[in-house]
Amino acid sequence: MKKILLLIVFTCSILNAQTHIVPDKFTGFSVSFKHDQNIDFFGEGKFLRDSYGNGLGVGYIYDSTFGVDFEYGYSLYDRKDIYTFFQADSEIPVLSEDENFNFVENFRTENAGLGDKKFSFGLTYYINENQTFFDQALPVNLSLGLRYGSASYSSNALNYLDQDFYGKFYSLEFGVYKEIETSANFYMIPRIKLNITNEKNIHDSLIEDSGTESFSLSSNYFEIALPFILNNSSVGKPFIEPIIANKYGTTHLGLKFGFLF
Repeated sequence: MKKILLLIVFTCSILNAQTHIVPDKFTGFSVSFKHDQNIDFFGEGKFLRDSYGNGLGVGYIYDSTFGVDFEYGYSLYDRKDIYTFFQADSEIPVLSEDENFNFVENFRTENAGLGDKKFSFGLTYYINENQTFFDQALPVNLSLGLRYGSASYSSNALNYLDQDFYGKFYSLEFGVYKEIETSANFYMIPRIKLNITNEKNIHDSLIEDSGTESFSLSSNYFEIALPFILNNSSVGKPFIEPIIANKYGTTHLGLKFGFLF
């Protein structure tokens, strides 16, 4: 059982990006809100961490084959009880305080109380029975997507240092999904998606006057979700979508809900 849980945690992740619910032969709008919370299954310390992520998304899908969406998101990263800081003239780490900030690739893990605000734009093409790209029936449906966005970061330490810290990112998204009918008044569209993300983060230089420094990083991860969509409703089609993820190296459980119009 432990090996199965480890495999799930390793292969699941969540991206701060809107993901379309794609019913068969659907044309219309989607609106959704999502929340995920940091869960520490196998680590030390708190089981529920203060880290979380929220996102509000709006999208449009045409004939279940093409989608466009926008999302605004905000997150908080606070995963440790004790943070350390490496001074420039010493190899011995010291306790990190509000005047210290680690500008490193894993900055989300190595800084206390770090928040971000993100805006992203995505385009997705869906390969299903409504498309003409393949002239044959497929056992599952596929999706190919491209996303671009920007982010700004904030914390007590950044405020103390009077530092502007922001970034840009783009992602390639490859998904597999399948619509499953049920005998109840809802149907499911389980999906798994691979995200290949590259980001460049920029901040004011602490050494040069009026200068900037930047660093780039990339991450590849999967997302697994199981949306439930109600067939009949007086206001669109409500859906709810549980998600499990390994977001930036730690496990998150998420929940998204919204409407298709």
